[in-house]
Amino acid sequence: MFESKLPLPQLPTSDVFNYIFHYGRRAYPWSRVVYRVDGTDETLTLAQLEDQSLRLARALKKKYGIKPNDVISIAAKDGIQYPIAFFGALAAGATLALIPIQKELSTPDIASRLQTSHSKLLITDSYLLPLSEPASSLAGGVPIITLDEADAEIPSLSDLTAHAQPATTSFALETHAAASDHDAFINRTSGSTGNMKSVLVSHAHYIAAMEGTLHTIPPTTDVTTDVWLASSSLGFLINAKLFMGLNLLLGIPVVLMPTPLDETSVSVIKRHAITFILVFPPLIAKLAKATDLAAADVASIKWLLSAGAVIPANLRRAIAQKFPHVDLTLEWATSETMLISIQTNDPSSRREGSSGTLVNGIQARVVDTQTGEDLGAGEPGAILVRNQLARFRGYKDNVEANREFDSGGWFHTGDYGFIDGECNVYIIDRIKEMMRVGDGYGSRISAGDLENVVFEHEAVHSVVVVGIWDEEKATEVPTGFVVPMQAFRGQVGPELARNIEVAAEKKGLTGLKRLSGGVYFVDALPTTGFKINRRIMKGLKRDPVTRLASWDTTPLRCSTFHLLHLSPRETQRAVPGYLKQRPLDLLQ
Repeated sequence: MFESKLPLPQLPTSDVFNYIFHYGRRAYPWSRVVYRVDGTDETLTLAQLEDQSLRLARALKKKYGIKPNDVISIAAKDGIQYPIAFFGALAAGATLALIPIQKELSTPDIASRLQTSHSKLLITDSYLLPLSEPASSLAGGVPIITLDEADAEIPSLSDLTAHAQPATTSFALETHAAASDHDAFINRTSGSTGNMKSVLVSHAHYIAAMEGTLHTIPPTTDVTTDVWLASSSLGFLINAKLFMGLNLLLGIPVVLMPTPLDETSVSVIKRHAITFILVFPPLIAKLAKATDLAAADVASIKWLLSAGAVIPANLRRAIAQKFPHVDLTLEWATSETMLISIQTNDPSSRREGSSGTLVNGIQARVVDTQTGEDLGAGEPGAILVRNQLARFRGYKDNVEANREFDSGGWFHTGDYGFIDGECNVYIIDRIKEMMRVGDGYGSRISAGDLENVVFEHEAVHSVVVVGIWDEEKATEVPTGFVVPMQAFRGQVGPELARNIEVAAEKKGLTGLKRLSGGVYFVDALPTTGFKINRRIMKGLKRDPVTRLASWDTTPLRCSTFHLLHLSPRETQRAVPGYLKQRPLDLLQ
């Protein structure tokens, strides 16, 4: 068994709200501005945040009867009211089921999350109300609150807090057993390798993850002058951990954006002198090959943190050219564990290829994928983990999936890799994404190894390699899907595809690692949260003549169930919003 060499913190004995505002944070003035919104003059101090959150908590309990462990969902754009809703729900003792805002989000998506989490209340905003209101009806009439003044008939956050008396106390947990038994969050998995699952996160588990995250802070951090940017939806729990948790523990203000950061909106970094952003893999790929991104645009950045997937070495080198003299810290985690390993300030945890050292309280095992026998340092296999500070709570209402947590408290991460003698973790690939190629029993190869090589070609903006089943060979064949650089978009076709294949062969992709399935061009890579959705990639229609790949656009026969359950007023609102999310040729 491998065990973290970092100091073991005390067992969590608090709830999240009181940990953030009172027990865990460093001493800094309550008058400090902790949030501001880009493009507006909206700000929020720590004192205002606590006061408004406690007022909301009182209103939630009085008006909606919210009790400890009742579930509240939030589906809203990032704004100044979002942290108030977040902490107000926690202060009331509710369990939060955050719904991250993504382009593909639809009414059925929201309704499904409300149903699976058994939400008693939905907090939304004017932007998502056309989707949220019918979703509420589909989920059985879940009451709605809006963060802004979206509708005179629907209570808003300001309505509730303005009429609520100031609260002097909040929901509180005072023992480790209570902190371990009460759930603070229901965190949905990305679903990139299978069905989405609802992960239960206790107050103790969240606090343990926060204590480990504190070790990601580079020595260049200045808590008195730094400014951080929430680069994507606060509905992702990792963003909630960083930008409604870590920043408050340190006293660092966060800038909120109405839309996620991409290569077209990097001016926000210079405008606010941003010193830290979270750069998940798809964003790294965009920024790494952005031709018009000048050094002056990102000169204030001190620290980049990446999570969500392994970052190939060549992609790290490419982003380093855009952000010279900047720490790129890697964090490895899963939705089920929140945090497993990090790169610390200790140089030994920043070895090439490593995702860092096991964080405070984490124990790990590496087992043979065939025999289940434990392996030693440097020997690759399936990685299992558990946390000494807080046991993993498992999945909500999912007996079959809970088998991934064995009787010893070990969680089977689904990642394939090894751990060295210093407890540094090296992730080779997801076990489900390892391709089995060749005759007989076959051999497993990593898609990431192939992607590293293909990415180096000048025509490649981003690439995903997946194993496509070949009926004739009765095995998987490595197939590359490439988003071309803008300058090469006019050249996509068989000649450019073959050029990429030949270049890859010259750099070592031969034999079992050869791209025997070929290279195909796509306009974009499908993502789920921070991750590439490889399951969808395997289902793309491929034209071997043009070397283009596309999604099947055959019209689907959609059920009218969603509209039958809506009132005329709700239908009037729902249909335009729903059609924005679903092309007309999919509806009949």
